[in-house]
Amino acid sequence: MMVPSPRPLQPRFSDEERRLLLQEPRIGPVVLERLEAAGFSSLEQLRSVGAGAVVQAVCRQTGQVAWHNRRRPLERVLQRH
Repeated sequence: MMVPSPRPLQPRFSDEERRLLLQEPRIGPVVLERLEAAGFSSLEQLRSVGAGAVVQAVCRQTGQVAWHNRRRPLERVLQRH
């Protein structure tokens, strides 16, 4: 019997950064999951890449252009923290 290999753990935001992100309207648990699935795991990383590039990366990964609506909420969080 073949046992499937465990999925590699995807990076996660710290509890504090998750709390800060979730305080922003239009950023919920699914948004965090998508960010983490795209390989983002810290506000510093988001800041260094830029909100526009982050949104484009998630749009490419999910195939959903509606993600462009998350740019401003991400920018607000990154400006404040």
